[in-house]
Amino acid sequence: MKGLWLIPVLLCTALSIGAENKQAAEKERAITDHLIACWSQTVSQHYSDAADKIRRETHAMVAAGDEILDHYVAQYGERILATPPAKGFNTFVYLLPWMALILGASFLILLIRKLRSPAPSCAPSPAPDARYASLIEKEMKELEE
Repeated sequence: MKGLWLIPVLLCTALSIGAENKQAAEKERAITDHLIACWSQTVSQHYSDAADKIRRETHAMVAAGDEILDHYVAQYGERILATPPAKGFNTFVYLLPWMALILGASFLILLIRKLRSPAPSCAPSPAPDARYASLIEKEMKELEE
């Protein structure tokens, strides 16, 4: 009976350790989702020796609290990242789809407006100027002769 107070303490300790393990596993999964293995899939989805090695290293680094993504970028370069950082030329990659969307929508709006505009009417041409009327009459008389 003397050790009954120890049960809740041990239970709380076990739950907190379980929560810490869950957070570490989630962090590890998030990191492996951002790293590429063998040029085709992320480390979390790929099954190869290289992916297993990175998973083991990531697990050890999460426990140590190291900057994991920076470590891998320093070791392999930016090609290991699943999504390139938005800096330099990579900014263009992030902006291009939005620019294409805006240009396409603008073109579509202009096309619809042009197709909906009324067709030009076949109105009679305006009456000739009075100053040309005398010349036209003179030429017509000359043609009749």
